[in-house]
Amino acid sequence: MPPRAQSDQFPVEPSSEAGMDEAKRSFLRMVSHELRTPLNSVIGFSEIINRELHGPISDPRYKAHAGIIRDSGLKLLKLVNQVLEIARLDAGTAELDLQPESATAAVRSAVRSLEEEAAARGVQVRQVAPDVVPLVMADARGLASILINLLQNAITFSPEGGEVTVRIRLARNAVLFEVRDQGDGVAPQELHRLVRPFEQGENALVRRSQGAGLGLSIVSLLCREMGGSLALRSSPGRGLTARVRLPSVGASECSEGAALETRRTAA
Repeated sequence: MPPRAQSDQFPVEPSSEAGMDEAKRSFLRMVSHELRTPLNSVIGFSEIINRELHGPISDPRYKAHAGIIRDSGLKLLKLVNQVLEIARLDAGTAELDLQPESATAAVRSAVRSLEEEAAARGVQVRQVAPDVVPLVMADARGLASILINLLQNAITFSPEGGEVTVRIRLARNAVLFEVRDQGDGVAPQELHRLVRPFEQGENALVRRSQGAGLGLSIVSLLCREMGGSLALRSSPGRGLTARVRLPSVGASECSEGAALETRRTAA
């Protein structure tokens, strides 16, 4: 296993060089909106065919084909929504409602939403949190998006039968969300490229992804909009650790269970 590089952690801030100008943002917003309407029709009608709502289909292959069309449409719709979200965040026009939110509840919800995906790969998701966790100042939807994107990334790049750890840590006036996988890892000098919109670094982490590589870009921009930050740490053969720092508020919540409670989501 290669030795860990001396400097393998990079605080990640959205780069001005990676920002899109207003013309590009307007174009992306227009294209995204124009694509969503036909995609919703494709998904909806393929679902009707797949479920045979208007009567049985004589040849079962047509039903299977409709299922493929639906799944492909859902993937495209997800990409369109990601592009639209990046355009809004990059332009500073995203409507975020910052309120005190439960960090532990947000983590549990994100893990639950990805149970099937983790089980399909035989990946265990371990949750670790202290007894008492301050509430975090965040947009509820934005916080969910951050955690789901980080967990999806970790599950995707973990080996089958591997483990992903999502840990809550406490810092001064902040709550840290740390997601760690057991994947192949990334060379430290490549880490900054992983958060650039529409750019894929030449490494195994990015090449294995079926998406457009926008998840970490969205996480980075959301952190910025919520007064937080994203830091990545990795080296070849040592997996990837993503740490999100968000401001905490005075009130605290009690997590359920012992000081380092562990929950597992397994196949």
